[in-house]
Amino acid sequence: MRSNKIINEEINKFYRRKKRLNEVDFNNKTIINVDIQTEYKNYISFNLYEWVELLNNKNDENKIIFLFNGPELGYQSEDEYKMWLLDLGLNEETIVDSVFYDKGYAFFRYCMDEGIDDELIVDLIKFMIDNNINDTRDIDNDMWNTFTSKSKHNTESIRDLLEHASDMIYIPELMNFLKNENNIVLLGGGLNECLKEVEIALLALNKNYVVHNRFTY
Repeated sequence: MRSNKIINEEINKFYRRKKRLNEVDFNNKTIINVDIQTEYKNYISFNLYEWVELLNNKNDENKIIFLFNGPELGYQSEDEYKMWLLDLGLNEETIVDSVFYDKGYAFFRYCMDEGIDDELIVDLIKFMIDNNINDTRDIDNDMWNTFTSKSKHNTESIRDLLEHASDMIYIPELMNFLKNENNIVLLGGGLNECLKEVEIALLALNKNYVVHNRFTY
């Protein structure tokens, strides 16, 4: 018999595939680029010059956002990141028009890495937001019972993992940044790591989005 972790991973893959497209209509969209930066160049499987060309061509009709990991993780500063993009051929006008945000990472990874169903993670995040809880270590027994009674999912897996754990998931500042964005197209990676964390954040915010397969890694 297959474990619940394996079954949940298969469900998650099917669910995410529905939002991943090979062709995207770029018309009044918010293009969010996730971790497409020099520190990940050995993992990036698409042509960076073609990606830059896309952004230059779509700058006038779309909002462009770069989510990146910065100096707190030992990576480039925002200014250094912009210089790297200029060296790749991104137009100065595109850079001036774009929004840059140092997002951090690993807010939901503890549950993701244990194979917890994406929708269940989203359900818990929504519950936390509704109850002004930033860190799952602050959820007491009564609140877990409330979450269990209100959730449309079977919460046993996530409760067993988190209720008495020293590790946690938390609500990142990134979600405040994303809450006013709409008509989102996601690019970047990693597909099952930082990009997936952004997807989960968007789902918890009830945001519609698609992932453009051509420029993911």
